[in-house]
Amino acid sequence: MIPNLQIDAKNRIVEQTKKVPLMINDKEVLIVLKKLDTGTRNKIRNECTKTTVLGGQPQTKVDETEIQEKILAKAIVEAPFDSTVEGIKKLPAEVTDYLFGEHTEFAEPTDKKKEGSAKA
Repeated sequence: MIPNLQIDAKNRIVEQTKKVPLMINDKEVLIVLKKLDTGTRNKIRNECTKTTVLGGQPQTKVDETEIQEKILAKAIVEAPFDSTVEGIKKLPAEVTDYLFGEHTEFAEPTDKKKEGSAKA
């Protein structure tokens, strides 16, 4: 799939957002997510990756949970709850998994999904 970049009249990159429905107090509310720029995403991944040397061999450990929390904290533009990393940690896991899945599908779509819909 070819990415689609939006640029305004002054050649600035336009921030792309997506509204995602979430049930809050039995009412559907739209949460606004944005795509992260490469620098922000890479900084988060670097912060959440630790490399140590054991027996002369580098060992890399990636904290996927921390990556998810930090990406959501940066990606949530509008929400009726605390969208800081500390606030994200207090959300039920099913909510963070859902929001992270929606963000990933929006911000980093894979060809697999497109191929699956093309065959149908």
